Amino acid sequence: MKLSIVTPKGLSFEGDVTYINIKGDNGELTILTDHIPIVVPIRFGFVKRVTDNEEVYHIVSGGLLEYRDNMAIVIAQETMDGKTLDEATNKLEQARKKQKEKNRRLAMDFSEMERELALNLKEIQASKL
Repeated sequence: MKLSIVTPKGLSFEGDVTYINIKGDNGELTILTDHIPIVVPIRFGFVKRVTDNEEVYHIVSGGLLEYRDNMAIVIAQETMDGKTLDEATNKLEQARKKQKEKNRRLAMDFSEMERELALNLKEIQASKL
């Protein structure tokens, strides 16, 4: 079966798998080849993709899995993968920390720009007097 995992940043994974195991809002579910069509909401959970010799976990935050015709598509707000569930979870936490720091720096930069703009406007108004 085919599995695709997509986020707003683009394609996270695409390939053939033997089966997938999902932990979604309603518990865990394993999907094998020729499973009936299904849609599974995943507020925060995981998709474990299994091939003949490999298991990889994808932590999913804010997502949905749709399966039909031996194609599974996961649409997720964010996802990280790892060889174990803990590794994938840690990667997601680290990515979130980096994003928070980046957002904090951007907010500081924006505040600095606002302050400079206010000073420039005051100088312009003073020069008109």
